Amino acid sequence: MGTLSQVEKISEKYAVSAEEFIRSGVITNLREKQRLLQIERFEILARYQASNVEELNHKITEGSAPEHPGWEDLIEVKNIEQEISEIENDIGAL
Repeated sequence: MGTLSQVEKISEKYAVSAEEFIRSGVITNLREKQRLLQIERFEILARYQASNVEELNHKITEGSAPEHPGWEDLIEVKNIEQEISEIENDIGAL
């Protein structure tokens, strides 16, 4: 039995269309990825006792946070924030 037919069988069991079952599964998966990225973002910012990218940038610029690895972490946080935003857009598209 193929994966799609298994999904159809399971979705019937829970009285949900296969399409909605798949959609909700994709959304759940994306939310989990988003949650893990938010944790990673928080952990990086917490290293510098910063609450956001702007604050981290300010701390690095003024010298209260080390340039290395500060700049790399700043870039990483920006990339994480972009990925979180993209996930939110993908969820919205569903």
